[in-house]
Amino acid sequence: MSDRMSGEEGVARFPVLTVLALMAGIFAVGSEELVVSPLLVDMSTSFDTTVAIMALSVSVYGISTAVGALLFAPLGDRFSRRLSLTIGMAAFVLGTLMCAVAGGPGVFFTGRALAGLATGAFVPTAYAFVGDHILYQHRAKAMGILVSSWSISLVLGVPMGSFIGQWANWRWTFGLLSVLGVFVAFVLLLARTGARPADAETQGPADDAPSAPAEKWVRSAGLVLLAPRVGLYVLATFLNMLGFYGMYTFLGSALQYRFGEGSSMTGLMILLYGLGFATSFITGRWADRLGKERVLIGLLGGLAPALVAIPLVAAWTPLLVVCLFLWGSMQSLVVTLLSTLLSESSQQYRGTVLAFYSLATNLAVALGAALLGPLFTRYGFTALGWVCAGITLVAFALSAWAHRRGAEASTRGAEAPVRTLETEAAGRED
Repeated sequence: MSDRMSGEEGVARFPVLTVLALMAGIFAVGSEELVVSPLLVDMSTSFDTTVAIMALSVSVYGISTAVGALLFAPLGDRFSRRLSLTIGMAAFVLGTLMCAVAGGPGVFFTGRALAGLATGAFVPTAYAFVGDHILYQHRAKAMGILVSSWSISLVLGVPMGSFIGQWANWRWTFGLLSVLGVFVAFVLLLARTGARPADAETQGPADDAPSAPAEKWVRSAGLVLLAPRVGLYVLATFLNMLGFYGMYTFLGSALQYRFGEGSSMTGLMILLYGLGFATSFITGRWADRLGKERVLIGLLGGLAPALVAIPLVAAWTPLLVVCLFLWGSMQSLVVTLLSTLLSESSQQYRGTVLAFYSLATNLAVALGAALLGPLFTRYGFTALGWVCAGITLVAFALSAWAHRRGAEASTRGAEAPVRTLETEAAGRED
C-alpha cells in the first residue's frame, strides 16, 4: 500500500512504511554503536588482543559519526535525500560486513570507521527527510518515532546482539545488522512519500535547494551558524546532551554502589529509563498540539530539578523508579523537539542544519564523560546531578531566548521561521 501524501492538498495521511524504514535504519546504526560493549571480551579473544584495544573501536565509531555528519549530511541539500539515505545505508552495510568478516583489529577498526561515517550521514539526513516529506501536523510524531528507535536499540538491540554473540558468535551479530541495513535500503528505494511541490524529488538534484548547486558548503555552513535561532538551538542541543550524557554515563556506577555489584536491579533501573525514553512515540503528538517551542522550554525547565532529584532519591527505590522513568520521558521529548525545530528552520539548508545538530550531539557524547568523570570520582553522584542540572538550565535559557526572538520576529511581520536562513541569504545577495 502506498504511503504517498499530497503536500498541495494537505492530505492527513501518515507515511507508515517510510517512517518504519527510517526507524529501522536508526535502530540498526544505534545497535551497531552500542552492541560492542557486551562483545568486547569475545572480540579481543578472536583477535588475540586486549579488551582495552578493542574498546577503542567505540571511540573510532563516535569520531567517525561526527565527521560523517559534518562532511556528508549536507550533501542531502544538493541531491535527493532518498538517494543520500540509500547510499549512507549501503556504506553502513559494507562497514558492518567488514566488521563481521574481519581477520584482525585493523580491518575491524576500518569497518567501524566506515559504519560510523555512514551513521553520521544517515541520521541527520533521516531527520531532514522527515522535515521535507511529512506534513507539519505529523512531523513531531514522526520525529518521536525516529528518536524512540535509539531507546529501542538500547532496550532490545543490545541484549539481542549480546545473546546472539554468546549463543553463536559475535560475528553473527554484525552479520544480522548488515542484513537489516540491506532491508532498510531496499524499502527506502521502493516506498514513495509525497512532498511539497517545492521539495518534490522528481524535480531532480535541485529538489531540496534550488540554489544549492551554486552554493559552497562553507557558505551554507556560515549561514547556518549566523542564523540566530539556529545557533541558539544547536547550542541548547549541545548543553542538553552534555548534561544528559554526563549524568547517564555514571548512572550505572551509581546504581551499582546503591544495589551492590552483580545485582539485577541496576539493569532493571536502566531499562525503566529506556522505557521512559520510548514514550516520545506518544508524547510527540501532544507537542504538536500545544506548541513545540513552549513545550521544549517547559521540559528543559523540568529536567533540571529531575537531575538534582535522582541522586537524592536513590535510596528510595519507588521514588527512583518514578524519577528515572520521568527523566527518560522528558529527555526523549526534548531530543524530539530540538531536532524537529531545527529541521523546520530552513528548507534550503536543512541537511546542513541537522549536520550541526548531529555534530553537537556527538561532541556532547565525547565530552560528557571526559569533563564530568573527575567530578563524579571526587565528589560523587549528588554533585554530578547539581552540575548537570546547571548545564541544563543554560539550555533552558537559550531555548526561551530563541522562542522570544521568534515571537518578536512574528510581531514585526517577519517571514515564518521556516524561511529564516533563506531570508538572510537573500539579504546578503542583495
